[in-house]
Amino acid sequence: MPEPFDGPKRSHYFTGVSTLIVVGVVRPSYEWLFGNRPQHLYDTYRRHHQREAFAELERLAQGHVGSAMHRQAALTILTRVVIVTGKDLRQVHFRDLTTYAAARLATGRYTTALALAYDLLKAIGGLADAPPTFRQASARGQLTVAQMVDRYPIANKAMRDVLVHYLAERAAALDYNSLSTLSQVLAEHFWIDLERHHPGIDSLRLPAEVAQAWKQRIRVLPDGRPRLHYETMLLAVRAFYLDLQQWAMDEPGLWAQWSAPCPVTDADMRGTVKEKRRRQARMHQRTRTLIPVLPQLVAAAETQLAQAERLLAAARDTQAGDRFTVDGITYERTGKPTKVWQPYKLLIRPISTDGPRLDAAVEEDQAFWAWAAVEVLRRTGARIEELLELTHLSLRQYQTPNGEMVPLLQISPSKTDRERVIPANPELVSVLARIIRRVKGPDGKVPLLSRYDHHERVFGPPLPHLFQRRSLNRLAVISAGYVGDLLDKLAAQAGITDVDSSPIRFSAHDFRRIFSTETVNSGLPIHIAAKILGHLDLNTTQGYVAVYEEEVIRHYRAFIDAGRARRPNEEYREPTDTEWAEFRDHFQLRKVALGICDRPYGTPCQHEHACVRCPMLRLDLQQLPRLLQIETNHRDRLEEARKMQWLGEVAAIEEGLRHIETKKQQAQRLLVQADAGPDILC
Repeated sequence: MPEPFDGPKRSHYFTGVSTLIVVGVVRPSYEWLFGNRPQHLYDTYRRHHQREAFAELERLAQGHVGSAMHRQAALTILTRVVIVTGKDLRQVHFRDLTTYAAARLATGRYTTALALAYDLLKAIGGLADAPPTFRQASARGQLTVAQMVDRYPIANKAMRDVLVHYLAERAAALDYNSLSTLSQVLAEHFWIDLERHHPGIDSLRLPAEVAQAWKQRIRVLPDGRPRLHYETMLLAVRAFYLDLQQWAMDEPGLWAQWSAPCPVTDADMRGTVKEKRRRQARMHQRTRTLIPVLPQLVAAAETQLAQAERLLAAARDTQAGDRFTVDGITYERTGKPTKVWQPYKLLIRPISTDGPRLDAAVEEDQAFWAWAAVEVLRRTGARIEELLELTHLSLRQYQTPNGEMVPLLQISPSKTDRERVIPANPELVSVLARIIRRVKGPDGKVPLLSRYDHHERVFGPPLPHLFQRRSLNRLAVISAGYVGDLLDKLAAQAGITDVDSSPIRFSAHDFRRIFSTETVNSGLPIHIAAKILGHLDLNTTQGYVAVYEEEVIRHYRAFIDAGRARRPNEEYREPTDTEWAEFRDHFQLRKVALGICDRPYGTPCQHEHACVRCPMLRLDLQQLPRLLQIETNHRDRLEEARKMQWLGEVAAIEEGLRHIETKKQQAQRLLVQADAGPDILC
């Protein structure tokens, strides 16, 4: 096998070796190709071998949206594979690509063009039986029950078979992630732990001292820290023993020999109740800590996005080597002037302050998705997997009897396998509209992508997912880990700390707890909150709400009693046509000069129709000139009142101007989102 040669005649040596490789006399290794980097060899090889196939690859690569360097890297990968394996392009197997990736990784480098090389091979008819994408081909699939158990070296084969049969029986009622976790608890944390401390054990009938020692060991992690959820292990082992006892009565020939007294007693389970309460108290305390600083995180997300957008716009308008200033900081655009702008090539370096070189496009992309995740999570209370499963199809419209269109957000089934629909307020609709505008392709449609479910280890059908971004020159659905990293980075940049100056971080699930707490504490009945959150059990929602349970019940009962007191019995009857007409006309009568009055039905105007001062007025942006005209009129009247010494009139007009300024600030916030038109649901 030829080795790299650095002597004075290296060029002659390399020319000779390259010729031997092209004619097929020598077949080098990947290590030799990586070490010598013979780029001209690849071009020559493609001209003399499988010219039609390589020409088709180059033609297909030109249609890829990535950079020329990325396309060339994909062609180089396939050329190297053919040189080393000697195979026809269409005969290259997925294992050949993984072998190449392993060899490349051994050199300390990872090629990002491997996925494109996979796509090109599929496009010319290769990899016939392989999945559609490289990610699907390389993703971990679901293990069988036997494979789950065999991950752990169980010495007693009979016990191994019992666990396999038991888990196979339970598999029908569990999702894949729960089944995998149960196999780990029973195989690793229970039986292998017993074999490690009691070699030769072969029975589930445990002596009292053995069972007690095991229950003490699972309370502590291997590094010595206390295990927070050890009671789930106790519950899994107890269910295992009780199931075997029940099955032994139903099928004694199969299960009777393994039926034994359960080492986890009722007293053990009662002892876990205290720990469960402590854990719930910690979660409640965390929620109470996060709620006051949530506005700070939201403001930081908005500020970071606005700064990143300004920085990206300025960098795009600057030539390589030139300098520009944004927010008082001077930057220098780096890179070659002849290069066409590409997202991962938009590098800038701060000049006026010490700081590392950064990619303006990447910074803007991260800032946008951090803002989008915060806004959607805090306004919907969705789980992280539900957030990432949102698609363009999740937006629906409901038409009320009076013709008003109400936007709805459809949450796909996740943890409880129950679909739910929640009303979407204008702010949430605006956020979703901004996401849709960002992810739409040149054809005006949201690209269809398959999402990998890390819990079930399966790919979903191609759907227009909203949380998708370009990564490594490819569109992909954002992962839960990426969202977590963005939230950690955002909290750190915002400098959010606790009262003891310790840093505070937000997880995606924290927003769900905050949402449930704020909705219930604001007066929403807890059973309605449970429907919005998708909880099957009301106790689950009570566990999310960071108030005392007695306080929840007392406030809920007070809410019901107050509602009954305000609603006489005669109102619970079939309304007349006149009453229906009055109710319907009420919504039409809410329209005023500056917008729409949102006061509840049947309530009088408390501001004597002084709409500018009323917080229930929803301002119509088309009426903003009218608001400015009212402001001008107020200022003219104020000047006249001051000249005439009408001090009472001066105070009233100044109060009116203060409310007008508030309305203008509201209009300014709405103008930022003014592009969210009625076509976002199309």
